[in-house]
Amino acid sequence: MFRPIRLVTVAALAFAVLVAMTTVAAATPNANLEVILRPVAGASDGGFGLVKFRQPKDAEKIVYLDVWVRDLAANHNYNLQRATDTNVNDECTGTNWLTLGRGLDPQAITTDEQGTGRADLFRNLSAIPLGTRFDIQFRVIDAMTLAVVLESACYQYTVSQ
Repeated sequence: MFRPIRLVTVAALAFAVLVAMTTVAAATPNANLEVILRPVAGASDGGFGLVKFRQPKDAEKIVYLDVWVRDLAANHNYNLQRATDTNVNDECTGTNWLTLGRGLDPQAITTDEQGTGRADLFRNLSAIPLGTRFDIQFRVIDAMTLAVVLESACYQYTVSQ
């Protein structure tokens, strides 16, 4: 007689736990991103790219950017840039493009004979308060002409530790 009630109780409890876990996961800030870079309209290079954007959970507020591009011009230099805005609404309107590198020094992404290139970059965010949220967008530019060849969609990021 009590078994159906227990079964319903257990099922309701399991559902409540699942809802709570989903809510916590949705509220977790983005400290790691997989950014896809696609060709801009009218770009002479087809290309494709990926930025693995990682911020380890430690005392330092360093973001590591592992950048990979392919199908761009062979034996050529490119730069990764980012723009941010603090109106967090999934609409990247920032025009504060910053060339990224190793700390404050911009570093080129150099392609090989097949037009493939990699770069391990990082950015120190120690001057930005914890919990700061912003929309962020990335692009790859030709290091000589400054023409934009690849760009990302808009992502959200929260500075954490």
